[in-house]
Parts: sequence; structure tokens; C-alpha cells
Amino acid sequence: MDKKRQMNFNLNNFLLSLSNALDEVESRYFNTSKNHSKRVAYISLKFALEFNYKQDALFDMCAYSLIHNIGLAKGKIDEKKCCLYANEQTKKLPFDFEEQKDVLKYQCESFDGKGPFKLKDYDIPLFSQFIFFANHIDTKFDLSKNSIENRIKIITYIKENENRLFSSDLVECFEEFAQTQSFWLDLQNENELLTFIFSTLHDKTIVLDFEEVLDLTSIFTLLTNDNLDIIENASKVAKFYNFEHKDTKTFMIAASLCNIGKLYIDEKILNKKDTLTKSEYEEVKAYPYYTKKILSNIIGFNDICSYAYKVQEQIDAKGYPFNLEAKDLSLKDRSLSLTNIYTSLVNDKPYRKAYSKDEAFDILEQMAKENRVDVTIVNDFKEIFK
Repeated sequence: MDKKRQMNFNLNNFLLSLSNALDEVESRYFNTSKNHSKRVAYISLKFALEFNYKQDALFDMCAYSLIHNIGLAKGKIDEKKCCLYANEQTKKLPFDFEEQKDVLKYQCESFDGKGPFKLKDYDIPLFSQFIFFANHIDTKFDLSKNSIENRIKIITYIKENENRLFSSDLVECFEEFAQTQSFWLDLQNENELLTFIFSTLHDKTIVLDFEEVLDLTSIFTLLTNDNLDIIENASKVAKFYNFEHKDTKTFMIAASLCNIGKLYIDEKILNKKDTLTKSEYEEVKAYPYYTKKILSNIIGFNDICSYAYKVQEQIDAKGYPFNLEAKDLSLKDRSLSLTNIYTSLVNDKPYRKAYSKDEAFDILEQMAKENRVDVTIVNDFKEIFK
């Protein structure tokens, strides 16, 4: 591996970290509970093992489960649109098992053919059936509940819907799982879910060029941004400062993910046209904290995380949410923060129209006068984005 141009990357480690944020979005629509996607992955992997799938298939099965709800994060509330969007994004991921096609397109198909695409019986890909079963049951009953009554309701429900929502094969498998108390206890415990996932999957860390990693992270940029301008702007800044190749790409990857923590914030607050209340503003200010929470768990993302979570810090120590001082903020930290601010200013928002370049520079200059941002970098930005 050329460490100046490549990095080790594990897809499921990456998606496990992102799944927490995606679950936050799904919970606002369907009241699902914490670790929803991990439970979907746990049950789907249980099914896949029963059907004797091997390691490549199991690895992909887990990844599909963890990203099944990405369409909701893009605002695709319509079931069909949600499935199509999710399916399109998975085509950009490094999957190896090619036997199962369009898994997330058909993840909402019921066995009797009453889903959005009207597929029925075993025309529905098995992986899609696994995800549909796990997602449906956890959404309806919340498998994290420690309740015998809840278990009885679940078993009754799946029997009533055998060959309607679910195939007889899956109903039979689930009934076998349900006989073991540890199955239910695992579903209530995040550590046990993770232990099962990692013990089931062999390590599949692959070497990717930084450009390939950026292509993957760009999928998630569009969940919190209307376009990829922030990546393009970060590229211009890195070129101006003559960053080395590795530093340029990690800077751009950090830019692609620096707003990912916004998935934890209710869209109604982020897109509110009226002035935010004090309580709402406090919620918004927390988003870099969640960015750090997500990225700090991704193997090999130390530098990327370090740049990304500081995008709202200021050199006067009055930024948020960590109130870092000037001495804590490197050139890259300060540059990414200003890249984020500038990109936001020159783009339309639900609550305002885009500022012109001149107006954006006026705002940045005022921030520099107030010692909130680095005046030298502001002057550089006038040259970079002239």
C-alpha cells in the first residue's frame, strides 16, 4: 500500500458508524429506537447463515442492512422513491457478491406481491426479503424491548402473516431463533449486536485510493448539502496552499463529511424559515459534536475526523461546541471552517437566498474584524474564489 495515495478501508466499519446517524433520521419518521439498523443487520445475518451464504455474501448482507434507510435521510419519504434512491447509492459501494441484485430497490416488497414494485414470492431477492422482515418487525414492535408479552405478539404476528408478508421459510427460521433466550437478549444490547456482527464477518479491509474513498463519502455529503460544492471548494483551497496529495484528499474527505452530524438534528429545525428559538439554536450548535461521534469510530479517519469536527470553532474561543482556542486550530482546521462558511453563504438555504461573492466576502471580513476567523485566510479566499 502506498500510504501517500491509499488507505485501508472497511465498508462495514464505515457504515456501522454512519448507521447511528441514519437511524436518528428514521426514528423521526417511524419512531424506531436506537440501534435499529444494527438489529436489522443482526436478523438479516441470522437468516443468511441459515441459508448457508458464505463470507462475501454475509459481508454485503450486513452493508445493505446498515444503509437500508439512507433514502429517508435524503428526504425520500415515498416508499418507492426511498427504495430507488437507496438502491442507486449502493451501486457506488464496493460490493463483491453479485448473485443478489437490486437488494434495496425491493426491500419493501411483501411476499404476496403488494409492495411498491409488485414483486412476489421468490421473485423477490432473498436479501431483500431478509431486510424487509427484520425492518418491518423492528419498526412495528421494537425488538429492543425487554418484554415477554412483546415476544408473544411478534410470534403471533409473523404466523398470521405467513405467505402474506413473509415466506414460510423465514417464518420457520424466525421461530427457531425465537426459542433461544439469548436471541432476544442480544437484540436489547448494542455490544452484543456488534459482537455478533464482527464475529460473523471475517475482516474485509481493502486498500482504496483516496479518490475512491472520496467517491464513497460524497454519497453522504448530499444527505446534508444540496450539492457537492463544498468538496470542490475544498479542492481549490488545498491547491492554493499546495497541500501534498494525501493532505489534499483527506482535507476534501473531511469537507465531504463535516456536516454529517446534522443528521442528528430535526430537519424542521435545520430548514426553519423563522428565527430559531434559543433551544433550537442550541440543538443546531451540537451538530459538530455528532460529527465527531460518527467519524471517530471509523478506522483510518483520525485526521479526517480532526478537521471535520472543528468546522464551527473560532479563533476567539467562542465557536461551538468545544470552544477551542486559536492555538488548537491548525491552518487546515481554520481553512476548512472558512470553506464551510463560504460555501454555505453562496448557496441558497430554505431561510434565505444565496449571497453574492462580494456579499460573502463582506461577511467574512466582518468576522475577521471581530477576531472570529483568521484574517490572513480570508484574504487568501478572495484570491482563491475571485
